[in-house]
Amino acid sequence: MPGETKLPRLVFLDGPGPPPPRWYMPSLTARYDVHVLWAPTGDREKDEAHARVISQFCEHSPLLGGSDPLGSIIEFCREWQPEGILGFSELVVSETHAAALELGLPANSPSSLPALRSKEEQRMALAKAGAPIPRFSAVRCLSELVSAVAEVGLPAILKPSVGVSSVATYQITPGIDLTELWENATRRYKTDPRGNGSADFVLEEMLIGQQWHDDPRLAHYVSVESLVQNGSINHLVVTDKFPLSESFRENGNLMPSTLPEQRVDAILGCATEAIDAIGITNSMVHTEIMLTADGPRIIEVNSRLGGAVIEMLHLCFDYDVVAAMAAVATGREVAPLGPRLRSSGQYIPQSPARDVTVSKVPTVDELLALDGVVEAEVFCKVGESPEWQRGTSAGRLARVIAASESVNRLLDLSDILKSDEVFSYLPMLEEAR
Repeated sequence: MPGETKLPRLVFLDGPGPPPPRWYMPSLTARYDVHVLWAPTGDREKDEAHARVISQFCEHSPLLGGSDPLGSIIEFCREWQPEGILGFSELVVSETHAAALELGLPANSPSSLPALRSKEEQRMALAKAGAPIPRFSAVRCLSELVSAVAEVGLPAILKPSVGVSSVATYQITPGIDLTELWENATRRYKTDPRGNGSADFVLEEMLIGQQWHDDPRLAHYVSVESLVQNGSINHLVVTDKFPLSESFRENGNLMPSTLPEQRVDAILGCATEAIDAIGITNSMVHTEIMLTADGPRIIEVNSRLGGAVIEMLHLCFDYDVVAAMAAVATGREVAPLGPRLRSSGQYIPQSPARDVTVSKVPTVDELLALDGVVEAEVFCKVGESPEWQRGTSAGRLARVIAASESVNRLLDLSDILKSDEVFSYLPMLEEAR
């Protein structure tokens, strides 16, 4: 129409994992002319369903996932000419910033990209800057694992250098059979679709957490959600965590942190060190930090959102972090965070760390009826056996988001979701294993 103002163009790289499109697409399409690039799975029914969801909001192209995804992104953008490229998923972070750099769009510094994908490169960058991290050693074969154990000491944690969702992550304690562990770790990683097929691992000193919280239902580690624009760091919030299930599987988080201001300041200082050390310049940052007797220690740094951060920032502060991230990606001004209105919790209850069959599962409506719950998904059915060995996403039973002015109510909800009143199990039959 004559006189109509054209919206600035934004390319969104779609990747696996939450949040669902309804949490971010309306915000993006209200401000930008959005084109989504996504990766077909090869399953015609799933791909058609995915395309239908995206089509509700904007135009899209199935260009990712091929032999040269970065080349496909750059070729499309050269023709379409967006003002920015944005992606939330951990699996598209590298392509998001590499393509933006190639096109002269806002992105992280070139030197930061290896450290944002490889845990080995990240530990090296952090160590070079003198940031507080655990001892570590690269491991690519069994003999290197044996040497690394002697160098790093025990207890320690073995994890893939390029990993996601705690897949193929193992605790190593004195007396463990390193040959068997290495065989299990490499087999599980190489056969997991989220892996990159390599046998590149990192062995890290296992940080010993200290209880900084008054409530033992909260874990010994936290995360910091930050926005960085042109190198200027804006820490949005510190998020408490629920204790991990076996094999380092996450059970959810609580926002904002219940820690006193002095503790929060120390955590934010640690996150600043981490971001500066890696050289992140234009990105959302999710930094995980262990709380120890010697102070905060960096677990890892990610150039992405933490789980459920979009929903939780909205519920806690009425803050649109999607608009903020799009502003960073396109070089626009970022709105400030407002005052806390309430607290929010994300719950991803995990199956037991043993072979079981699920015998009781709540409906979505039953979960929504629990006090404070505003969103719920169920990922398992009666009779199924969760693959808990494959990490957080494979072992999760449900995903629940709740909000309340009372932190205790949100903590009580965690207890409820872990109880036999919600999920229950039977031993898996021998023939089913």
